[in-house]
Amino acid sequence: MKAHLHILQLEGYQPLRFLKWWIKNPFKFKLEDKKPLVWTGKAKFIYALSGGFWPLMFMALAILKPYEMINRKLVKTRVRNKIRCLKNLKVIGITGSFGKTSMKEFLYQILKTKYRVLRTPESYNTVFGIAKVVDLELDNSYDFFICEMGAYKRGEIAELCWMVEPDYGILTGINGQHLERFGSIENIVKAKFELVEFVRDRSRLVLNFGSEPVKKNAPAGVVTYGQGKYKHPRDQNIEGAVKMAAILGVPKPPKKLKEPIHRLSLIRRGDMTIIDDAYSSNTDGFVAAVKYLRSFKEWKVIVTPGIPELGSATYEIHKRLGALLTDIDQVILVGKNDRTRGLADGYQKPVEYIEKVTEAISKIKTGKSVVLFENDLPDNY
Repeated sequence: MKAHLHILQLEGYQPLRFLKWWIKNPFKFKLEDKKPLVWTGKAKFIYALSGGFWPLMFMALAILKPYEMINRKLVKTRVRNKIRCLKNLKVIGITGSFGKTSMKEFLYQILKTKYRVLRTPESYNTVFGIAKVVDLELDNSYDFFICEMGAYKRGEIAELCWMVEPDYGILTGINGQHLERFGSIENIVKAKFELVEFVRDRSRLVLNFGSEPVKKNAPAGVVTYGQGKYKHPRDQNIEGAVKMAAILGVPKPPKKLKEPIHRLSLIRRGDMTIIDDAYSSNTDGFVAAVKYLRSFKEWKVIVTPGIPELGSATYEIHKRLGALLTDIDQVILVGKNDRTRGLADGYQKPVEYIEKVTEAISKIKTGKSVVLFENDLPDNY
């Protein structure tokens, strides 16, 4: 069944994570396809061998494992060798629990006013995503390669650093994003600081000191940002991008920078203003988005399913976030689970529940309003 293969792919082909989903949803075969199934070679092989029947999918994964290990090593070595051959190229690594893509986009816009710059598109931040960009696009015409680096466990950032050998690094901040996968905040800190450890010249590192775990663990001599008071959450990322650009010889950024989509993007629809913050929420981003919502005078609404992958801390974290919503006029929660239960208990006023985000607009009580769409989860949540 394609639904099972789809969930397995969304869970990064990790059998245990798939089994956790299946135990909760044994008879769910129809998905919303928010993020469609991608028919990669791997997906086609698993489906052909198993017919989509999930016990056989695990057998297909086991058969693929030796090939994948060898192929991963070959891909990393190929990318490393290609980048080393581009003598005039400088690589900028960007990692953090949040803000990576926004930081990458702002830095790209600033640097390209003076240099030829390539950046990883969208959220291409894994070994194979980065390798695809390097293989197809990177050549000796570029001055800089901006490389977003993601991780679900310790060692993955170090692996990416080995592959692309960043000359410069930006650490955007650390919080409990993907806490369920990492196991602890300490593991997240160690994972993200693998980039900091790789870039030996501290003057080439830009770190967000507005994030306490970053500030607490930072070495001396790094360039800092994020300690000012900002009217809009994007301003923190812009400050970090501006500081890195100055290090690279672009001291004056363009007057207007284009906003990345689905990251506090404003959309006007008649009397309604929509704040689209649907992409990959985290605790810091949630707080910043609510603060931004409060700055409006109209009827204020938040629509959210909460934040995934917080493990055993899910309910308590959401209860604290819910307490921040007390002056929000209308709270619409997507689904009923520990995330939304925590938000409702923290809010301590009536909330409304919906099954799908698309149902939200019909629930809003007044036309003249500001509606924050905070996060949208893929089908595996």
